[in-house]
Amino acid sequence: MKRLVLITCLLLSFTSFGSEAKKLFKKYGCEGCHADYGIVAGPSFYMVKEKYLKKFNGDTEALKKYLYQTIRKGSSGKWFDFLDMKMPSHPQIKEEEMKIIIDYIASIPEPKKGK
Repeated sequence: MKRLVLITCLLLSFTSFGSEAKKLFKKYGCEGCHADYGIVAGPSFYMVKEKYLKKFNGDTEALKKYLYQTIRKGSSGKWFDFLDMKMPSHPQIKEEEMKIIIDYIASIPEPKKGK
């Protein structure tokens, strides 16, 4: 029973946390290129999380620092060799907003089977 309550609390927390992150994705245009799981013009947030967690041997703090720098300064040439897509820099994102965005990406769960 305790496990069920804990899982429910975590899911509700992620959902409300996720809605705040989604507002920021819309505000800063992230959703034009990224989605949680599907490829739009750029990699999904889940793909980013998995690729760089693997690169940093599961170190979530290293992932978050990397995401911070990439979002702040922009990047290019890291995904999809056949596209010359560039992620613009986002110096206008406030620090507290950046934390919400990065925490969301770093905590996005594995996609449900069958989706």
